[in-house]
Amino acid sequence: MKILISAYSCETGRGGEGEIGWRMVNALAEQHEVRVITRANLRPVHEAIFSEAQKPGGLTFEYFDLPWIFRFYKKGNRFFLIYYYLWQIGVAFLARRMLRDDPADVLHHLIGGMDWMPSGLAFCRGPFVWGPVGSENTHPLMRRYQPLKTRMKDRIRVCMRGILRTYEPFTRYTGARADIVLSHTPDTMPRRYADKLRPFNQTGIADLPSLTRVKINIGRGERLRLVYAGDLKDWKGARMALEAALAFFETGADADLVVVGDGPLRADMEAATQAHPNGGQVRFLGKVSMERLIDELYEGDVFLYPTFHHGLATIVLQAMLTGLPIICVEGDATGRAVGQEVGITVLLSEDEAPSTGIVRAITELAEDESRRQILSHNARQIALERYSYMRLSRQIEAVYLVCIESKS
Repeated sequence: MKILISAYSCETGRGGEGEIGWRMVNALAEQHEVRVITRANLRPVHEAIFSEAQKPGGLTFEYFDLPWIFRFYKKGNRFFLIYYYLWQIGVAFLARRMLRDDPADVLHHLIGGMDWMPSGLAFCRGPFVWGPVGSENTHPLMRRYQPLKTRMKDRIRVCMRGILRTYEPFTRYTGARADIVLSHTPDTMPRRYADKLRPFNQTGIADLPSLTRVKINIGRGERLRLVYAGDLKDWKGARMALEAALAFFETGADADLVVVGDGPLRADMEAATQAHPNGGQVRFLGKVSMERLIDELYEGDVFLYPTFHHGLATIVLQAMLTGLPIICVEGDATGRAVGQEVGITVLLSEDEAPSTGIVRAITELAEDESRRQILSHNARQIALERYSYMRLSRQIEAVYLVCIESKS
């Protein structure tokens, strides 16, 4: 097959959507001719990678960015959504030129998983797969226990998503144009996509030394080591993980928490830690290299990730592949992936705060080493069986064939 893929982010070594895009296009290119439109600032990254590793024969990249004035104002995450929207419009013109010279069998918007933003490939002729795209809703019981600022931001997010899904013409056209819509949140997708919607895992993992070190001995040490890794933001569960860990430490537990990552909550979290009598049991590492992250996961015993309205993060699968049981809360992709098979998904209740349930889950794993080790073993096995990129790429190939046959 000749496949044209749009992947706004596509690089290895940094996790997130970039890692997903990178692994997926490389897996597909082992069997097919794959052209990938991605950001121009990734060209030197790819050149460095392929100077040391062989590039699949079927893989080529087309690099595209907006003029420098747009990149200047974007800087980091500032105006990211505006830049991303305009980038997709630019991709439409680029892809149409590319396809005039060399048609593709199927078009695939792979990376850029927002179902409320358009895809440039939708404006090109040919079988078109959109996704995986989607967006999570916040569990009402989770919202109740968040600070006012967080609740307001969530309301604004939901409102903006609804407006763009419903009234933004290019986004509506993208959904209407798609032959198949892959979604990691099929329950939250607009009903108008029902006949073309296919549930699909958003995230995969590769069992490589560059992403994980497998715990040979899954037994814990004298002190239970809790790990949180991710952006220090409310919706990623950073504050809740810290609150639960400190409450657990108040019981006199021989345990520590390592916080990996940075973000807008760091100053407040560090201040709360310093003011707490058990604050000495918490260490903030800030942003670290992938090598250091792998080491911290390897040294851990339990991974805390109580996110809400969040897709399944690569870091969760890295922790699972390492052999760490996960503690999370119900209501988003992390909870659906973990269930009670590879950790403890805390069920939300009218009668208690989510952090109380997290403390109880930590206590259960601290007191039942046999159960913790069973979950540790399950975590690695399920990561390998359900989320390998080879498995996901084969599933996508099957989707391509269905898409092509429906147009023939």
